Amino acid sequence: MKKVIIVAILLLIFSGFYHINIGNYETYLTIKQDLVQHPEWLPEKEFAKKTAIGFQNLRADIYRLEAIQYIGGNAINSEYKKYLFKVLDLVTELNPFFEHPYIIGELLLPSYNERYESLPDEEQQKNIHEAEQIWLKGVRNFCNMEKVEAIKQEEDLQKIWSDAYLRNPCQTYSIPYYLAYIYYFYKQDPITASSYYKVASANDDAVSGAKVMAAIMQGKWGNRQKAFLMFLNIAKFIEDNESCQAYAEDVENTWLLAFQGRIPLNGYLIKTIEDSRNTLFWTYNPEDEKNALYDTQCSNFVNKAIRELNLLYIEAANEQFKTDHNGNTARNAKALLNEGYIDFLPTDFQQYETYGIIYEYNPELGTFDYTMGNYDN
Repeated sequence: MKKVIIVAILLLIFSGFYHINIGNYETYLTIKQDLVQHPEWLPEKEFAKKTAIGFQNLRADIYRLEAIQYIGGNAINSEYKKYLFKVLDLVTELNPFFEHPYIIGELLLPSYNERYESLPDEEQQKNIHEAEQIWLKGVRNFCNMEKVEAIKQEEDLQKIWSDAYLRNPCQTYSIPYYLAYIYYFYKQDPITASSYYKVASANDDAVSGAKVMAAIMQGKWGNRQKAFLMFLNIAKFIEDNESCQAYAEDVENTWLLAFQGRIPLNGYLIKTIEDSRNTLFWTYNPEDEKNALYDTQCSNFVNKAIRELNLLYIEAANEQFKTDHNGNTARNAKALLNEGYIDFLPTDFQQYETYGIIYEYNPELGTFDYTMGNYDN
């Protein structure tokens, strides 16, 4: 009789586990379908927290994994950005200590590829603002805010790096490190960017580039030089790619020699860097554009750094052009080549059959910039 009772109890227990697992699997399928097909149906984060008591981490992980599928399924036209912030905000509410969702938001939300996307400026700015908000949420969740504020107010970098109280303000350096990138590159706010580079540099696990960028942002460097070195520093730490990282280091060292006046920043140097990039590592392939421009690729940031170097070279030539033409500027880089102010026309890595990124003067910015087009128009 006892055996019968024990068997009955075990059957009851296993039946309960079965139904629980079936229920969890059905919940998983519901989440998957809602997120991939109808992300607008996602619950508000407050409601999700209340209804996931005891299972918040599990549900957060499901949402996170399906967010990746949602992004992949809508990657071509970047339609995923419409609901990406809501998804990531929900995931980080259910489990504030997933670092991966913050990284997804920081890298993907603010990026913009005009070949695949057609968004008004207001929508682009909204995406940048959402990236900032998700990353600031990461700082609040991963960092000691008293230390963060103290570091932001401290101008002495050596004190930040030596004061025991200021050390390790965050659980990981990457949260403030990439937030600084948003402020500098997308929000054109180098002062706030400098603050977060300082915060990142105070962590024991910080990459050497965090201290470099903290110093550069406080120095009297031009914006183009700062952007160039920022891209190279991200390239060296964003992806475990030894050949790309080594090349980024070589480009940085070469530029430092030019900046110190030990070698000239001329057409020969620009051509050498361009040729070595194409020969040793990659030639841009429009068919593989999604991978080449993906914001977690070392190669993408190296290419962006070389773009800034090209613009430095062109701007220096344009200053001489202005001197010789009563303050008037050249229309584009090809005009500078045609009139002998540069002896090599840099080709941006992003090129297609009949058009691509070209370098031309932007009167609104008062400097040269890159834009999509061709030099024949």
